[in-house]
Amino acid sequence: MRQATIRKLGWILGLALSLGVATRAGADDKEAHAAALYQQSYALEAGREYGAALARMREIESKAGKSYFLSVRTGWLAYLAGEFAASENAYREAIGIAPKAIEAKLGLTLPLLAAKKWRDLERACRDVLAVDAQNMVARARIAAALYSLGNYPDSATFYRKLVEEYPADLDHKTGLGWALVRMGKRQEGKALFAQVLAVAPENANARQGMALP
Repeated sequence: MRQATIRKLGWILGLALSLGVATRAGADDKEAHAAALYQQSYALEAGREYGAALARMREIESKAGKSYFLSVRTGWLAYLAGEFAASENAYREAIGIAPKAIEAKLGLTLPLLAAKKWRDLERACRDVLAVDAQNMVARARIAAALYSLGNYPDSATFYRKLVEEYPADLDHKTGLGWALVRMGKRQEGKALFAQVLAVAPENANARQGMALP
């Protein structure tokens, strides 16, 4: 009886080990396949084949499920492909997975800006600024959102601080110029447009501002 029991236990142990090896081999195959798909997506992105690169991410998701990195990359590629709703959803999924991550919150502002969802963009920027008050990108995008919402004074406040900190950034300077113009401070705004045109004569925003009567 003792020998039979030992043989049975040995058979069970051998079966468990073989199943474990098979499971690990299957997992290794999935990881290798996912890694290959990621590499393909990078190459496709470099070739500006954004839709195809995005399809690789969706293939990974269908087989391995969601992850923070996958959601962030899906959001980025969907944005590049012009699929702004899909990009927004992917970034929101990433925020749900890693609520403290600034990059996902900042990434969310991209499709919102492209889709001109100004109120949502303002909220997304404020979420970034709540944890990174000096984030330059979030401050520039909230300034644009506030301008588009008609809140010119608050837009000008953000732009003015950005111009102080980044005097060579022409987008900040033209943004401030237009906010001032909309507030009725046309001469002050035109002075900024003139500064921009002195170093970038073909700047369309500054030229349009200078053409105002």
